[in-house]
Amino acid sequence: MKYLISLALLLILVGCDNNSGESRDRVVTRDAESYLDKPVTGRVNQHGLYKLLRSGGVVDDPKTNTGKVVAKPVLQLVETTERIPLIRGAQMYLQYRIKPFPDQPAWVDLRQVLKHPEMTLPDGSVSTGADIPFKSRVSVNQSIGYIGYGFDEDYELVEGDWVFEVWYQDKKLLEQTFTTYWPDKEEIATLESRLAPSKSKVGQVHSSTTPLPEKDWPLEVEYDISGEPSLKDVVPLTEPSGTSD
Repeated sequence: MKYLISLALLLILVGCDNNSGESRDRVVTRDAESYLDKPVTGRVNQHGLYKLLRSGGVVDDPKTNTGKVVAKPVLQLVETTERIPLIRGAQMYLQYRIKPFPDQPAWVDLRQVLKHPEMTLPDGSVSTGADIPFKSRVSVNQSIGYIGYGFDEDYELVEGDWVFEVWYQDKKLLEQTFTTYWPDKEEIATLESRLAPSKSKVGQVHSSTTPLPEKDWPLEVEYDISGEPSLKDVVPLTEPSGTSD
């Protein structure tokens, strides 16, 4: 009788354990479904002053506010800040995370909306911003990437608020404001050494009427799922990116 009771208790415990496992599976499934059913949202993971480690030079891009874009940018965060000094070579960027994309596309179409103080271009026209479509890579139902602006020409050095927005379809997902200012001579001397690029191909301007070969398309930094950039790994975009310069 004792053996039968022990066996019965064992069967009950095994059954309870199995039911608990099934219950856990159901909870995980429901959580996953509820996560993927949520609306697409975005946030800024990091932002601030960056340096350009290397690039593929400047190319024509009529979608940007200046008509130019830096190809193959590889960036490094110098300081987390919303105040950006007006000095050639300074880069203001933000890293975004947008999720979820339950259909798991390889790339998603986004828009970078840039608003900045009045800037007089070399042709005499005045720019106050741009609306730039770009593609962002999707991995594990989310997209992580950079957008921003680098100062390469004196006419780009305008003081005031620079507002970056990322839009998906008809919805603004995130916004980041940087305020540019004129640094003093002492700060400029410090910044020049901190912002010096490791390698940079400068002075190479390609006509936008002549498409770049695929090997020369702009690159974006590839990230792991934690959102930390892996600067040694880059992946080609399917078309030139919307990173303005």
